[in-house]
Amino acid sequence: MASKYPVLVLCGSDKKKRELLNFIDPDGRYGVKGLVPFLGKRMMDWQLEELIKSPYVEEIYLLGVTEEQAKFDYHVNYVPISATSNYGEKLLAGLSYVRAQGKNTEKFIVSSSDTPCITVEAINEFFEAVEKNEDYDYIQVVVSEESVKEIFPEHERVVGKFTDIDVFPGELYMVNEKAIKSCSKLIDEFGRRRRLIKRRERSKSTSALTPILRMIFRRPRTWPLVIKFIRGKLELKGAEKIISIISKLSVKAVISHDGASGMDIDLPEDYDKVKRFVSKTKNIPYTEGIS
Repeated sequence: MASKYPVLVLCGSDKKKRELLNFIDPDGRYGVKGLVPFLGKRMMDWQLEELIKSPYVEEIYLLGVTEEQAKFDYHVNYVPISATSNYGEKLLAGLSYVRAQGKNTEKFIVSSSDTPCITVEAINEFFEAVEKNEDYDYIQVVVSEESVKEIFPEHERVVGKFTDIDVFPGELYMVNEKAIKSCSKLIDEFGRRRRLIKRRERSKSTSALTPILRMIFRRPRTWPLVIKFIRGKLELKGAEKIISIISKLSVKAVISHDGASGMDIDLPEDYDKVKRFVSKTKNIPYTEGIS
């Protein structure tokens, strides 16, 4: 019998990164990205409908929307937290909410709400990796860039280039209670520095990651590994070690070769690009505009 995990779904709105919402929701009708129309549904519906198919999902907890904003035909939990709260605050709120329900689950799966390409097969693959790597505090799915280029050749995700594989963070990760409590500030700092990466630099290699490398370089124990990365001589397991050092947690990256599952919608051009892909794969008529 499969283990079951609570899934915290981040569905708020970043006040400092509104380029997409300014484009697809200029009048503020929807407020958060996950509620924007997408092929006849709300954008977040596509991912939630795949999540509830998984035998590993205990319950879904939405962080950033209320019942007044979005209702569903299946059960979800609405965690009371502002849509514009940062990642760390949302994870702590999710942990507190689950504990208040009397549940003692140690591990939490975190998902975004803007990945309509993801499938239950990719979701289950990640859960199976979590089951196999039970001793880690933090497990992040990373998506091979090669698999993404096959379907989105002009993608603009920030890519980490390693000697063994080129990857970028996917839209699922596992954190335990220790990680949530000890690293909420680190998660926020990492997210803030990701926002410093200029859009025009997204297709470059190491230079695009400079804001993050500056944060990591504060820890002297990481210097040899960071220098290896800058010189293009670091393997993915070296990146795991860097994050383990700065977070004081046991960290694992699991590789996904499902390129579509890693494509979220952050930029205006992402919306139509992903919409055309879902239209084709789901055999749903494509419609122009925000619909």
